[in-house]
Amino acid sequence: MLLSTAYFPPLAYFAAIATAQNICIEAHEHYIKQTYRNRCTIYSANGLLDLIVPIEKPQGSKTLIRDVQISYAEAWVKQHKHAFVSAYKSSPFFDYYADVCFAILDKQEKFLWDLNEKLLHTLCKLIGLSVTITNSEDFTPLNTCAHDLRYAISPKQSIELPQLPYSQVFDEKFGFQSSVSVFDAVCNLGSDTKEYLLSESEFTGLQD
Repeated sequence: MLLSTAYFPPLAYFAAIATAQNICIEAHEHYIKQTYRNRCTIYSANGLLDLIVPIEKPQGSKTLIRDVQISYAEAWVKQHKHAFVSAYKSSPFFDYYADVCFAILDKQEKFLWDLNEKLLHTLCKLIGLSVTITNSEDFTPLNTCAHDLRYAISPKQSIELPQLPYSQVFDEKFGFQSSVSVFDAVCNLGSDTKEYLLSESEFTGLQD
């Protein structure tokens, strides 16, 4: 299964991973703006909220994803952590998982790729997903991989998840929201997150 790198990836991303034995992260594409590569969506008191990692592209539009650097000119780490706390501090499992993820943010990685890689491995471990993760050696042309989800999972055009709701902090105000980061499920479901993702994966047919 071929995926793009992603920052606190969405539920659809992890539903794809849930039944996969091997996933490959595209390491040789050019950076694509307005995607989950440097943003995530959380469920806040005011509804869905996008958190964006500011980036710098040394080679402009031709910058490869692995060469995209993170900008710390603004205090975005503090802002993101505050947003996570505000959104999920009352969820049942926030205290179990937040510090582990926040420690990764606090390291202030130079490259977006490294930040996302550490978050991906950590979230897989927290959820209990056993999957082999590799990086592509060359750019994989379109329509050459049977399970190519690099561009299918995006804020603009994403795989629709079934409405299998779980309890969310603000669902009484806005209803169940499925287009959120997997961090939402981890905070609300804890050890049941894996079972939930497996149910989602079966529905969408995202099998390795």
